[in-house]
Amino acid sequence: MKKYILLPAMMVAAMLSTTAVKAQEDVNPLLKYVNKENNLKASIGGRMFADVAYYHTEWTPMKSGAAITDARIHASLTYGKLFIYADFGFGNGEFSQKNLFAQYTFKESLKGIHLVKAGYYNEPSSMSMMTSSYNYHFISRPSVSQALDPGRSLGATYKFFNRHFFADQGIFSQLKYNEQEEGYQGFSLSGRWLWKPINDNNITLQFGTGLRYQRINGGEVYQDGVYKTNMHVAANMQTYVDETTKFLSCDLPWAKDAFTISPEFLFKSDRVFARGEFIWKKVWKDRDDQTLFESQLGGQQSWTNVEGWRSGNKLRPTIMNGGYVEFGYLLCGKAYTYDDEYGLLKGMGDKGGLELVARYSCTNLTDITDGDIFLIGNHKFYPNGKVVDYPYSSSIDGGTMHSVTLGLNYSFNQYIKIMGEYQYANLSNVYFPDDENFHQLQLRVMFAF
Repeated sequence: MKKYILLPAMMVAAMLSTTAVKAQEDVNPLLKYVNKENNLKASIGGRMFADVAYYHTEWTPMKSGAAITDARIHASLTYGKLFIYADFGFGNGEFSQKNLFAQYTFKESLKGIHLVKAGYYNEPSSMSMMTSSYNYHFISRPSVSQALDPGRSLGATYKFFNRHFFADQGIFSQLKYNEQEEGYQGFSLSGRWLWKPINDNNITLQFGTGLRYQRINGGEVYQDGVYKTNMHVAANMQTYVDETTKFLSCDLPWAKDAFTISPEFLFKSDRVFARGEFIWKKVWKDRDDQTLFESQLGGQQSWTNVEGWRSGNKLRPTIMNGGYVEFGYLLCGKAYTYDDEYGLLKGMGDKGGLELVARYSCTNLTDITDGDIFLIGNHKFYPNGKVVDYPYSSSIDGGTMHSVTLGLNYSFNQYIKIMGEYQYANLSNVYFPDDENFHQLQLRVMFAF
C-alpha cells in the first residue's frame, strides 16, 4: 500500500522540482545537454530587447529614438537537487552582472517544497520586481516599484511553497562588492508571503504582502570624521529608450533605517488577469549631532548649544508611497499560466497569442511639511512660509506621477514577441513646474533562445 501512496507523491514532487528549475529561465533553452546517467542537465540561452519610443512633453524634452535596452546571455546547471544559474547583461552597450546564484531543493513532499538559495538575485519583497522582464505584460515595470522596491542584492533565502501557501525570506547585504566609501556594510531583511485560497489549473486567487527592513551603515566622510549616509530614490518614466530619472528622484541624506510594506493581490483565469500592489516606505534618519555641533563652534555665527543647533538643522523621517493595478485579457492563444515556485503570473508565450493590457500606477516621492514654501530660483524649501537661513526645511519633493498605460502584445511563439503601448502620465514636481503632461508611444521586439 505504501508504494501506491509514495508513487504519486514522488511524481508531484518531481513535477514541482522541474518547475523550480525552469522557472528562472525565460523560455525552454534551445541549447541543452542532458546526462541521465549522472543526473546532470546544462543549458545556455539568451535574450534581446529592442525598443522604439516617441515622447511628447510640454517643456523639458525627452529623447525619442531606438535602443537595444536589454541583451543577456545565461547558463544553468542542474545536478540532482542542486541548481546553479548565471545571467549577464549587455544592454545599452554596457556589461552588467544580473543573476548569479545556487539553489538547493532539500525537501519535497505532497505538503510542499523547501528550497535554500544563495548568491546575487532579487530580494523577495515585491511581485513586480520578482517577475522577469521577459515574462512581464508591459514594456516597463511600474515606476513605484522601481523607486521603492529593492532590486538584486547579495544574500541568502529560505523558501517554502505548495498549492496554497508561499513563504520566501532572507538576509541581504547593502552593496554586493562592499564598495561604500567609508563605514561598514548595511543589510536588509526581506520577505514575501502569500495565501492562495483558490489555485487550480483554471483559476488562481492570491493575497499576500512583502516586508523589508533595511539598515544603512556605509557612507562618506562628511566632516570631522562624521559618516554621512544617503538613500537615493529614483525611477524612470516607465520607458527605457530614455531612462532619465530627473522627473522622479530624490536624495534622503542621513538615512539610517527604512521599512517597506507592500500588500498585493492576483487573480488569474484562463483569459483574464488582474493584479496590483500598494507600496509604503518610511525612512528614519540619524546623524552625529554632537560632533557636528562642536565642529561649528567658534564660527562667525555659531550656535551656542546643541539643542539650538538641532532646531536649526531639523531632521525627521520621510514617507513615500504609491501603487498600481494591472489588467489583461487574452484575445487569442492558450490560457494564462501561473508559477507556484515564485508566486507569479507567467508571460504570454504561445504561438499566435494576442493580449490586451491596461495599467494605472501612482508614484509619490513627495513629503512636504505643512506650511513650507519652495522658491524655484533657489531650488530650496523654506519652513513656515518664511525665506530665512534657519531653520532648514526637511521637506522632500521627488515628484508625484499618475499614469495610465494601454498595450497590445503578440507572440509569434515562445521565442519571439512584440509589444506595443501608449502611456499618458501626469507629473507634479516643484523642480519642473512647467512639466505636467507626458505622452509616449513604445514598441518592443523581444527574442529569446
